[in-house]
Amino acid sequence: MRYELELDMLERDRALSDRQGAMLLRSEFQLALNASHFSAVSADDIAVAVASRVVPQEGVARYRVALEFSERTPDLDDEQARALLLREFQRALNASYFWRMSSDDFRVRVISRALVATRPTLHAT
Repeated sequence: MRYELELDMLERDRALSDRQGAMLLRSEFQLALNASHFSAVSADDIAVAVASRVVPQEGVARYRVALEFSERTPDLDDEQARALLLREFQRALNASYFWRMSSDDFRVRVISRALVATRPTLHAT
């Protein structure tokens, strides 16, 4: 499955460039994945791609992120799958992952969830 997400956060370092922000976000995802966060959604590797970063308000950054993975429970409907993914984000935030990005919780919005071809288009980070 491929999930398109928006992450809105008050960045800890307001001087980050778009490239630096994307690299830091990928790094934070990798740390959370290495600690088995998000394991409720997938038993396999999760590919993460940061598509864009914009700062529409002072210090508030919006990241567009794509996640690709084989779902652990493929029979979930869209609402159940979104709720599970959001719970996993909350678990990672509660365990202080993503703290280098933001000193506070941030908003995660699932834009879309779609089946992808059998061959993933993203590579696991």
